[in-house]
Amino acid sequence: MVYRVIVSPAAQRQLGRPRGVAFIALRGVILGLANEPRPPGAAKLAGRYNLWRIRLRIDGRPWRVVYQLDETEKTVIVTRVARRDEGTYRGL
Repeated sequence: MVYRVIVSPAAQRQLGRPRGVAFIALRGVILGLANEPRPPGAAKLAGRYNLWRIRLRIDGRPWRVVYQLDETEKTVIVTRVARRDEGTYRGL
């Protein structure tokens, strides 16, 4: 089943920062959510309603894609694309 992928304005700004291989890898993961909203390695965030995350390691750096999954409307809303640090999950 195909899901509609929506990238929030904040995630669009964050996605505009990485260049080269990192951008291509992140873009591929986000587009892949349309076909498989729970890919291998994806995990539901504890204490958060329908928030999921995917871990990536690109050029030796950890990245996170955080998204909200709505099964009833078949949508995936990407809320955050960030390098993993102390502030990655703050404010979700």
